[in-house]
Amino acid sequence: METKAVVRYARMSPQKARLVADLVRGKKVNDALNILRFTNKATARILYKVVASAKANAENNNAANGDNLKIEKIFVDMGPVMKRQLPRSRGRVDMVRKPFSHVTVVLTELEEGKKRKAAKKAEPKKEGETAAPKKAAAKKETVAGETKAEAKKPAAKKANKKKES
Repeated sequence: METKAVVRYARMSPQKARLVADLVRGKKVNDALNILRFTNKATARILYKVVASAKANAENNNAANGDNLKIEKIFVDMGPVMKRQLPRSRGRVDMVRKPFSHVTVVLTELEEGKKRKAAKKAEPKKEGETAAPKKAAAKKETVAGETKAEAKKPAAKKANKKKES
């Protein structure tokens, strides 16, 4: 079941608010609230209130468990922009733009079977199994009682070995 909370005309820049919204998108609600509580941005306080409101809506209106909620969507849209004038030298004027934002948070309840599972680890190899069976077999092959490596040695070295023994 989806639950929604919206704040309109929040006095913050949408560009800056999206940076904070990206931190919590897709996370569990309790984790997101923790992240927002300790994020050192002014917009994090407003987003914290919106996420907390959405959680309260889910618990109150939909009888959802607050621990099983996940942020399905969170987006920040641009609202109106107040334009003010700032006097400058020699009779000039600079425009001061004061933007507003509309923040929407949509929560969904996680199902018991759809919780994240840890990735499967590679199965340990059995005793008789090796990583590269072809290489191991090549080392074991013999040519007239010698390994392939010994067979590749020059004939002069073989003759020296026979004389020594």
